[in-house]
Amino acid sequence: MTLVPALVLAWGWRRGFFHDLEGQSRIIFDERDWQLARPWESEVARRERALAHGTLLAPTPGEWGGAGNDGAAL
Repeated sequence: MTLVPALVLAWGWRRGFFHDLEGQSRIIFDERDWQLARPWESEVARRERALAHGTLLAPTPGEWGGAGNDGAAL
């Protein structure tokens, strides 16, 4: 039971499926996702993201939760 997954892992490693994990993890995001202002971020993190991706955009109501209840926690 361990041999088959180990062989699949070795095959994937040789084919290069694990060479650019950072790039693969970012592929699901579009540019707007990187520019959205996040309420939980520190000012330093916001500045770093603004430098890397441009001016941050204000999220639309309900973007980070709170849709339909004016942002109040349930």
